[in-house]
Amino acid sequence: MHSTTRLLFGASLTLAIVMGVGRFVYTPLLPLMQRQYGFGPDTAGLIASANFAGYLAGSMLATLTSGGTARIVAFRAGLAASVLTTIGMGLTSDLYAWLVLRTISGVASAFAMIAAAGIAAEALSRIDEEGRLAWVFGGVGSGIAVSGLIVHETLDVLSSSSLWVLTGLVTALLMPIALVFVSERDLPPSSRRRNPKRRVPRPLPFWPLFVSYTCEGLGYSVFATFIVALIKARPGIEALGDWVWIAVGLAGLPSCLIWSKLAERIGFAAALAGAFCAQIVGVLLPVVSLHPAAAILGAILFGGTFIAITLLTMPLGRHGLGGRGFAVLTAGFGLGQMLGPLGAGYLVAGDDAYEPALAASGGVVALGLVALIVAIRLRR
Repeated sequence: MHSTTRLLFGASLTLAIVMGVGRFVYTPLLPLMQRQYGFGPDTAGLIASANFAGYLAGSMLATLTSGGTARIVAFRAGLAASVLTTIGMGLTSDLYAWLVLRTISGVASAFAMIAAAGIAAEALSRIDEEGRLAWVFGGVGSGIAVSGLIVHETLDVLSSSSLWVLTGLVTALLMPIALVFVSERDLPPSSRRRNPKRRVPRPLPFWPLFVSYTCEGLGYSVFATFIVALIKARPGIEALGDWVWIAVGLAGLPSCLIWSKLAERIGFAAALAGAFCAQIVGVLLPVVSLHPAAAILGAILFGGTFIAITLLTMPLGRHGLGGRGFAVLTAGFGLGQMLGPLGAGYLVAGDDAYEPALAASGGVVALGLVALIVAIRLRR
């Protein structure tokens, strides 16, 4: 296998393990956990927020491992901890243990993701192939789709606790490949010809972009936590819940590649605004319509944008604040996604309906779009 392909595959597999499974398998397992253990949406939001809080802390700590041996150690430790905490979720029924495990899982996913993506990004930049980083982030979608399919095919015979262990064991089998393929290395020069008309990202004013990305973190996290529970709570289309989440993953798989190509044609800021618009429609479709097609289309629009928005935002703001833009943007996003499920869980607990929470999250994403438009208008 070509050394560039090995690195891209290993980094993509890492994101599938620590994000697609370690972070997001909670979504299709949530209705099963509520049935098995009997907790409500408020507790569900608390568990989700614990993971997002861990991700926020981990992303801040990961800035201390900018390269070399420290980054490799952070990558390997994060990958292993993600697998172990996924398995651990199925070995206990104690809420406080779950909160600890999900927090550690969040820290681990941040360490492994930032390290693997950073290694790949720097290696690709040295051969002027930054655009191929889109393949790495596609791993999140593949992890979501595969884990969602595992849950769907086994939910009639396995409990939620058994499914936590099963999905964790699957990632444990895949982990050695990622450990071998991801390493600090120089890649051979690319023979591909560059398109001279390709658009490159032009930085946006930082603070409006920060507000936009923070709103995205808050808004997307509500949908990503509760969409399966919402669909399974609707009489007549309960079986569609798992397929909605699988659709999110399948749409996420090629999304970064599609949006990055579009950004190179129309500009990164314009593409980012388009992704925000598509996501707002996707979040609101299951709220305004009870038709099964609305749920599937909403999942496709959401899955096709939530990873890509991160990919498009970072080049527009990472050089802000004297080079600290990446860390500050990540902190804002992490804070937003930590607060989103927590607030939505208590909102749902009031009347046991998920629609108001999703509608509110769509409004927050729309506010993020407004902030993005302000940033575009303020750019000289």
